[in-house]
Amino acid sequence: MKKSFSLTQCAAVILLCTGLASTGIVWYVHQLNTKLKTETLLILKEFAAQDARHVEMQVHEDLDLLSSIATSLSLLPTPSQEELLTFLQAQRKQNHYKNLEFSKPDGSTLLDDGSFLELSKTHHFQLAMAGTPNISNRGQDMLDRTNILVEAAPVIRNGETIGVLMGTRNTADFAKLLDMQSFGGMGYSMLVRANGDKVVESFHKDAISGLYNIFDMPDDPDHALRHQVLTDFEARKSGVIAYQSHKRGTLYIGYQPIPINDWYLICVVPEAHLTKVTNNFVTILPIICSFIALAGFVLGLYLCRVWPALRQELSSPQ
Repeated sequence: MKKSFSLTQCAAVILLCTGLASTGIVWYVHQLNTKLKTETLLILKEFAAQDARHVEMQVHEDLDLLSSIATSLSLLPTPSQEELLTFLQAQRKQNHYKNLEFSKPDGSTLLDDGSFLELSKTHHFQLAMAGTPNISNRGQDMLDRTNILVEAAPVIRNGETIGVLMGTRNTADFAKLLDMQSFGGMGYSMLVRANGDKVVESFHKDAISGLYNIFDMPDDPDHALRHQVLTDFEARKSGVIAYQSHKRGTLYIGYQPIPINDWYLICVVPEAHLTKVTNNFVTILPIICSFIALAGFVLGLYLCRVWPALRQELSSPQ
């Protein structure tokens, strides 16, 4: 006679299989969530590096263009103020500068609208007079108070710097470079200095605007962000951190230094978006487990109905 299995043993096997299947699903979701988060943080770091390269390339292209215009200006033999003004206006329109101006070695500056400024004490003027094309940190246009960046290039004739050509651009022009379309449009980028001062802010709907320094956010009264990244900023290191915002939840922030002034490129993505896919899966997990349990229950009922006949058949001598 073959050994028969009791109904209790069959039920135990069914429950064990159901438990193993549910445990396997929970483990799989956990692994999926961990792997997705790791991969996404790597992608976030790469996006920060990529945006940093775009900004660096754009600035170098702008300075090369300005240097070329400065070379053309140096070929004009002692131009009059009217001739210089005509040159500046033509180049501004052709190359889409907000303003274009020429500074003499003493810092007296002719703007393309015919007005004058004194810029001898500005760092970008002094650096250009020393022979180095450069771009300033964020400033304000004296006329309309918009945020601008000033590009400066030396005007050299016969080996002597005879002045500085300066072109201003709205920070909004650079903000277009930082319009990050990844992460379903939920992420955004900005340029800041190593001390947290904004250079180019983001116009993304979720970005905090109106603040000059990112370390002074109203939902960060303890300056947690400063404590997390300032050491890396001072050491010119890149990285990714999780930052807890009181108003917006957990944010993942990737940061990458740019070899221009002391600039940093920052990419921000909310954790809620990073975990959206796995959260959707976790939501249906109880439903999956319920179906498994229901299948086990139905199978148990079926065995209860057929068990007497099945037991008799299994117990019968062959």
